[in-house]
Amino acid sequence: MKRHPQAVFVPWLHMHQPPIWIGEGDSAKLMGNLEKMLHGEENSEQRWNAQWFAQAYKNPAHYIQTLCAEGHAPRIMVDYSGVLLEELARLSQNGTFAHLEVGGEVIRDVISLFRHVLEQYPEAIEFAGTAYSHCYFPATPERDWEAQIREWRRVFADLFGEEALSRVRGFWLPEMGMMGQPAEALRLVRLLKQYGYDWVILPSEALEHPEGWSTPALENRVHELVVESAGESERILCVVRDTEMGIRQQSGQNADGCVNDVRDRAKVFSNSEIGLPPLVVPTSDGENGNVMMFEYFPNTFAPLFREAEHWQDIAFMTVSQYIDQYLPNGAATEVRLKLTGASWIGGHQSWLEGDERQQVLRGIEQLSREYAQLPEQNRDSSAERSLLLCETSCFVYWSSPFWFEQAKQCLAWAGEVIKN
Repeated sequence: MKRHPQAVFVPWLHMHQPPIWIGEGDSAKLMGNLEKMLHGEENSEQRWNAQWFAQAYKNPAHYIQTLCAEGHAPRIMVDYSGVLLEELARLSQNGTFAHLEVGGEVIRDVISLFRHVLEQYPEAIEFAGTAYSHCYFPATPERDWEAQIREWRRVFADLFGEEALSRVRGFWLPEMGMMGQPAEALRLVRLLKQYGYDWVILPSEALEHPEGWSTPALENRVHELVVESAGESERILCVVRDTEMGIRQQSGQNADGCVNDVRDRAKVFSNSEIGLPPLVVPTSDGENGNVMMFEYFPNTFAPLFREAEHWQDIAFMTVSQYIDQYLPNGAATEVRLKLTGASWIGGHQSWLEGDERQQVLRGIEQLSREYAQLPEQNRDSSAERSLLLCETSCFVYWSSPFWFEQAKQCLAWAGEVIKN
């Protein structure tokens, strides 16, 4: 590790596929969207895309293993929704990936590869926790928040072990959606801390912008998020996404361009009273678009580490490594939430506004109440999981008849599961 870096950099990739209904009536069944796409018509666009999606989900572990074997020191942050982890496990175990060749290579067992990397190179890759079904927390009944958090942790521990779970210290709010209402935000932060999370990552749009601070100064620093309501207060470390670099990461920025941008961020902090290098964290989807499927890892990620001698002023650490090294006593700066909160695309409208969205959200609220009113002895994991699956953000985000119908079908199914 370089002794006095100008800046510290780590890329972050977010991964998710929703559950989806196939067929109609009694023959309908629920499966992961990746599996559905893989079973599309021969030579169809969706089947072609699905193969490369599968490769994209494998890429972080594959490139970490490759680069470490070459003697390099890669670093990456990732988060995978619980439903996607379960789907990758199914497709790894049922032979689908064993017969799926992409770009001249067989996908094979993705979960075993990640397990190997987490055991052999734990310093190279850091998972963040997230919600089981990729729920949008500002649109999800509060009574279900804990189940979403808890179920993801169960899935992760089942696949990778309790020791790997103990190293999961940060939390990714799906769609980076954070409410601003103080009482709700305080209870969410408290819940995350109860489950052992040390820090969260937020978009700068969710935060009050301190007077005199530039956007890079707000984004490329670890702060202490302070949430207060009715005389109560909660604090948690807060990493802020570099918005512009996240967009460039998704659009195909090469290694040289990435390093130049990191150096520009460093200039903002060169005269900082705090005296710490900035932590630059771009985040983007890890699979959407040709860039992330074909270009990102060979053209950007791998050269960053294979050519690291060319940028010795930049250090590479995961978020928790940075916190442990530079913030053993906590952050020196405080930030607070805007009353509106925000998402990584700005506001909440893509999950909350519109008659169809509101109809789906009312159905989720009613189903959530019905489940909560069941006697304790009548609740089981299948009923709870059916409820959580209805809360995936994809059902409302796309604002299309197809996804609204998916939501209604899921709600009807979950209602029967809970009733019976």
